[in-house]
Amino acid sequence: MRFLIFLVFLVLVAACSPAANDSTATQTPGDAARGAELFTQSVGGAPACSTCHTLDGTIVVGPSLQGYAAVASTRIEGMSAEEYTHASIVRPASFIVSGFGNAMYNQFEKSLTTQDIADLVAYLLTL
Repeated sequence: MRFLIFLVFLVLVAACSPAANDSTATQTPGDAARGAELFTQSVGGAPACSTCHTLDGTIVVGPSLQGYAAVASTRIEGMSAEEYTHASIVRPASFIVSGFGNAMYNQFEKSLTTQDIADLVAYLLTL
């Protein structure tokens, strides 16, 4: 009986890991061109990404995304750039960039469609 409880516990822990929750990041192909448009638009009541993030190295509220693709896969060991980016959009408090607070809008997963998020991920990985 203890073994069964332990096994159920392990399954639940695995299901709650960041990599397991972000598997949708690889299931929906993104359109980088559409993601570029979404980056500057308010969608579903969510602020535009460009409200807080720049692409030229300057700081507004959040970190600049200049050169983002080159560092995204190095941020969290064992996470691909795609997984990290997806998680950063849908659960922004999970990974706070050093020097910045937890100020990112945290309702993108509710405000954007799965396709919107995939498109943003695809775009960000071109930067």
